[in-house]
Parts: sequence; structure tokens; C-alpha cells
Amino acid sequence: MNTRVELGSHRPTQSCLKVDPAGVSELLPATEPAGLPSARDLLLQGLLHLPRLASSEGMIDRKTASAEVTRLQMLRAGELEPYAALAAVPAPRPDLHELEVRLISATDAEPIASHFHYLHSFRAGCISVAAVYGSQIAALCSISPFDLWHVADELPVLPEDVAVVSRVFAFDWAPRNTISFLLARAEKLCPVRMLLTYLNPNMGFTGASYRSANWQLVGLETGTRYAYLDRRYITDREMALLPRATQRRVEFSRMSLLPLEIYGRLLERSPRHNLESRRPFTVARPLLPATIPA
Repeated sequence: MNTRVELGSHRPTQSCLKVDPAGVSELLPATEPAGLPSARDLLLQGLLHLPRLASSEGMIDRKTASAEVTRLQMLRAGELEPYAALAAVPAPRPDLHELEVRLISATDAEPIASHFHYLHSFRAGCISVAAVYGSQIAALCSISPFDLWHVADELPVLPEDVAVVSRVFAFDWAPRNTISFLLARAEKLCPVRMLLTYLNPNMGFTGASYRSANWQLVGLETGTRYAYLDRRYITDREMALLPRATQRRVEFSRMSLLPLEIYGRLLERSPRHNLESRRPFTVARPLLPATIPA
């Protein structure tokens, strides 16, 4: 999942730094406002990849961290160059009321989810809803069939009545509150009774956009860890499809990470089905890669 992240304040120079939004922000090079990768993009990539090199306490040598951020910047610049037109800033920039929310095709959604979303992974079999300005996509969300079977018993409705918001992304030029605006309208296009999504607080995401769209924290998933193949992050779904010989080359994050947060939104309310009276549940991350949502 992706929401806006505020860059952290600078800290005093020292030999080591903490892998968190404030610490990684210190390493970011100066970038052009419309350049690729953006500062926000590079921050998220640093937060995603540095846990591979950091200690279990999240500390990392500043020189090592800086070299990794430089490597990520070069990778992202090469990856995004062919798709620069998708991120072009419209002139004039739109106001929120000028955005149209509608379904878009997988052909239009895939380049954005695969190259601009910080996970770089498009979920097949989803429906995609976008906030569009003219011919440009300002933001999108992907809604996938329910497959989070390890939380099914914790939900107030049956699994067949649930869908999962599996990806959310907004370009930096999108108006303020675009994500909550998009989510509030996307739910009207879903023939289900409940939506779920994950939020990763390790990336600096706060859940403000979800709460603004009347979502609630419903659970925590412990056991967070990241996987990497050849020094690049891969999702557990991608890892599960690798040949076994390739899977043995996968590395995992060494840094202790906060639990993922699970947010929910009931689209049909009743005295029997509500979230306000339910305390957030806690579940463990599934052991089988094929069952893990990212």
C-alpha cells in the first residue's frame, strides 16, 4: 500500500543513523521538483531496502547507507525514464473537485503499480479505480479478491463478502486529500460488504488518508520482514513463484520491524456488524509465502 510521507527533520551528523523516515531523509540528495526519482520515491526505497543492511536495532553505518541510497537512485532513474510521461506535472495543477474517479483498465494501471508504487508489483486479477484529471491518472487503487485467510475468523462478515485494497498510489502533484477522496468513491464501485487493507508503519505511513475516508484500525499482523533477490525487494507472492534454486538466494531483512496494521471499512452497517465495538485483533504473519498478501 502507498500514502503520502512527510520527510523527516535533519539530525546531527554521526557515524551511524537510524533507519526511519527522519534518518533516511538525511541521506537524500538534492533533486529537481519534477525529477525522477522524486525525493519521496527515494525515501520509500531507502526505508524498504536499508533493513537488509541494518542491525536488528535498525542502526546502520552512514557510509554504507549513503552508498545504498545512491545505488537505489541510479536504479530508479533507469527504471522510471521510459515512464516519465506518466508522472508529468499538469499545468495548471488540478483542484480536488476537478478529479474524476472511475474504473480503469489493467493496461492503464499496470505501468503505474509496477513502476511507481514503492512495491513495484501489480496485482493480477484486481479491479483498478483511478482519480483522473483529463487524460492523466493522479492516483489509483487496486481492489483484489479476499485471500487473507489467516484473518477470516476475526472479521464481522463472511470472507466472500470482503475485498482487499491491495495497492494505493498518488503522484506527488495530486491535490491534497486525493487518496481519501479516491477511497471514498472507489468503495461505491465494489459489490462487497467490507474492505480491508494493509498499512506499513515502518515506511512512515500514518493511516491518515484511511481514517479521513472513515476506515478503522481493525488488527495487527506480527512477524513483518522483507525479502530481497539480488539486492532488490520482492514480494512474497513473487518469491513463491521462483524456482527453489532461486529461492535459496533470497535474503531477508535483519532489522526488527513494527507489525503491519490492518484497516477495515464496513460498507453495510447493522447492529450485528460494526467495527467501533471491536478491539483490534492480532494475528501472526503466515508462514507459507503463497498466502501472504503483499
